[in-house]
Amino acid sequence: MHPRLLRFAAVLAAVAVSAIAGASPAWAADTGGENTANAQASGGTLTVVAGHTYWSPPQGSSWATAAEPNPDQPYGCTYRAGGASATATLGVGGSQPGQWIFPSCRGPGVIDPMPPFWVTGAVPAPGSVQVAPVVVAEQAAKQLGLASPTIEMAPPDASAQLVGLASWLWIDPDQWRAVSASATAGPVTTTATATPTKVVWDMGNGASVTCDGPGTPYSPAGPDATTDCSYVWPAPGSFTVTATVYWSVTWTATGAPGGGTLGLQAGPPAEAPVSVTESQAINTPSAGSN
Repeated sequence: MHPRLLRFAAVLAAVAVSAIAGASPAWAADTGGENTANAQASGGTLTVVAGHTYWSPPQGSSWATAAEPNPDQPYGCTYRAGGASATATLGVGGSQPGQWIFPSCRGPGVIDPMPPFWVTGAVPAPGSVQVAPVVVAEQAAKQLGLASPTIEMAPPDASAQLVGLASWLWIDPDQWRAVSASATAGPVTTTATATPTKVVWDMGNGASVTCDGPGTPYSPAGPDATTDCSYVWPAPGSFTVTATVYWSVTWTATGAPGGGTLGLQAGPPAEAPVSVTESQAINTPSAGSN
């Protein structure tokens, strides 16, 4: 099987093809190599039906409905656009902007799944309602899957913090990286990218600390190390420390002009209980003192 088909199988559930009632485009004879995942087409129209985008071949093309279907070839095909998720999995199959199209056919020679092909230059069907690219970008931003940070402290949050002693604050450095997600509506595909910019620490006692990075992990092997993210506790007590990462979200689009920023967005917070105590010094008289 073609390598792209192997990768396609992994996302079949997400981009499974299905027929539209009454649609009747046919799978063309394989004179131009259409029945391989390397095939390409251009033109045609895109129509959104029940939340899915379907491609209709241009009239007169080898993909269009044949007047008399070849009984030895698949026929009655419908063509569903795979969108950004298919491109992310299969890679780009030709010139951009474009997208993978997945046929669903009946008749002789049908295989499951039918090989996808790459289409460029498709346009929205006349009279179809188009969604503003920024709206699609906002949908992509909702799919970023921002995770709560992992709180780290020194002394550890499971140990008592000390009044007057700076507690180091940081989050797992592996979480300090950009994340992206895409969404598609009709011919428009947008990609939203969230980049972490700061961490706001609510210390649970009315104070807060803002750090412009993830903070510096503490290591006993480096006793002379310093950090730019810490807090000195002024009084003992039991508190809940909350860490929130703020992300700068930008977006780009293909299939329509657009791009820009969606502003600064807060990710889901993380909490950790902390106990703060005072270190008591005992003054013991030395021998011979009065």
